[in-house]
Amino acid sequence: MSQEVLKVLYRLQHTGHLGYLCGGGVRDLLLGREIDDYDVATDAEPKRLKEVFGNCRLVGRRFRIAHIMFKGGKIIEVSTFRKQGEEESSEEDDSNSLLIRRDNTFGSPEDDAFRRDFTINALYYNVADFSIIDYVGGREDLQSRLIRAIGDPDIRFQEDPIRILRGIRLAATLDFKVEEATWEAMKRQRHRILECAVSRIREEVMKILRRESCHSGFDLLVRAGILEVVFPKLEEFRLAHIESNTTGEGPISHHLAVLEDLRAQGAKLSDSVLLATLTAAPVRELLKTLPSDHDVGKSLHEYLETNFKPLAFPRIVRSKVHLLHLALRYMLAQQRRKRRRSLRRSPIFADALRLLEIHCLATNQHWSALRRWQSPPVNGPRRRRKAKGRHQ
Repeated sequence: MSQEVLKVLYRLQHTGHLGYLCGGGVRDLLLGREIDDYDVATDAEPKRLKEVFGNCRLVGRRFRIAHIMFKGGKIIEVSTFRKQGEEESSEEDDSNSLLIRRDNTFGSPEDDAFRRDFTINALYYNVADFSIIDYVGGREDLQSRLIRAIGDPDIRFQEDPIRILRGIRLAATLDFKVEEATWEAMKRQRHRILECAVSRIREEVMKILRRESCHSGFDLLVRAGILEVVFPKLEEFRLAHIESNTTGEGPISHHLAVLEDLRAQGAKLSDSVLLATLTAAPVRELLKTLPSDHDVGKSLHEYLETNFKPLAFPRIVRSKVHLLHLALRYMLAQQRRKRRRSLRRSPIFADALRLLEIHCLATNQHWSALRRWQSPPVNGPRRRRKAKGRHQ
């Protein structure tokens, strides 16, 4: 474990509090995986954490947590043990809704475990005696490679529908199977995802795309019927070009499979490239159907906005995806050498070249265009300057 998380755990212990490493950190330690981030759970309430840690900042409203700040920008998240979330009563609220709007009711470690999402995320490591604490059978599910919701999965997903996307991401990333009752509940409750803040939906979607397992994640989104909820236009295209009713393989899936291969080779891909790859096949089909005198830029803009604006993707990201698609169209066409220089000087050229490579690998076409743009630019012949002041 990192020195920063150990400092937090031992500081809590020395000040008379329980301090457990929890969640994905324990899961990944037991699986022998590299840990992305560390979360700590404690019996100390947020105000007390401000007293214990001078480098503490409290954040969040729905879920009040402490950020313990270290040099170099390292942050350790510390949360207080919680029990079942509070319900805010309002005349405008749906009386049948279980959606948790506030979650600051403190409880015991066992309470905290039973209000978490999946069993493999409800394990605790106690630094005081180096033990693993398991209230929900998480270690057994780790050994069985299962994603299982804690308690009634329908209730868990109604409390926070983002858990559906999180479960999909975990299954794809860890190459685990989703337990049957949990899987069926994901499909039943999938439409509730839109009840959540679009920023949370967007972030989970991007986490799926950023993982090496993005192709597997996309396949699970399709099979669970979630793609039609978050990206209905992409689902419409997929159904029109489907090749297999069981796996959902098609042009979009082929492009994401290329992303997995490139990541396995160590490629770094920007969010704009990921989103451009996700929409590459439908955009190519769209451009084929446009008449020659049509405003390509406008039609492309409208299509991309239909996909990305509902999830509030930042305007700068949407604009860059738009430019990348235009650049790909330009690169696939035969262009004069002089006109090609302007694109090579553009700040988006590296991403555009990567998108062209992905296009060629996914479609097995236009390899000559890729070679042309990968080759260094050739300067034209230099003109001899006339010598000034030279007498004949």
